[in-house]
Amino acid sequence: MRIFFLTILLSLIFLQGCATPASPTGMVISAVEPIAQKNQALQNAVAVRSVSGGKETSPLGRSQVDSSGFSMALTQSLYSIGYAAGKVESAKLIIDAELVSLSQPLFGLTFDVTSSVVYKVEGTTFKRTFPITAIGTARTSDAFLADERMRIANERSIKENITQFLRELSLSYKE
Repeated sequence: MRIFFLTILLSLIFLQGCATPASPTGMVISAVEPIAQKNQALQNAVAVRSVSGGKETSPLGRSQVDSSGFSMALTQSLYSIGYAAGKVESAKLIIDAELVSLSQPLFGLTFDVTSSVVYKVEGTTFKRTFPITAIGTARTSDAFLADERMRIANERSIKENITQFLRELSLSYKE
């Protein structure tokens, strides 16, 4: 009987797999996704200076969002909607983002991950802080393995966070 339970336990451990970090491409918003009315004053005007607060993923731990991946996703999102300035030096607005928390469930069939990010935006005549909280969900229909489901939920949460931030920035910025 013990061998049976040990076999089941080992099977579950191997089935679980190794954790992989959130992919920047999974967190990028595309040009076709609605962020509200695009603000023409932001075209080619925004750059990311820094992103902090992310965590590296341990292969034996849980999937995480690292700062460099989040920075790439935020920058690519700016490019995809036409807001990215070529260089930080030529940007009208500079973004500093801090991933304050990434709240993940311990177990379940549906994973809801909540990301909280504080975006600080500065320009010569504009200075504002945007605290954004967003939820990303992944179900067993998205991925059977828990590690993959967690990665997908992380990516969706950050993607929604970036979308909400860009929506608020678009609505609030006036030249």
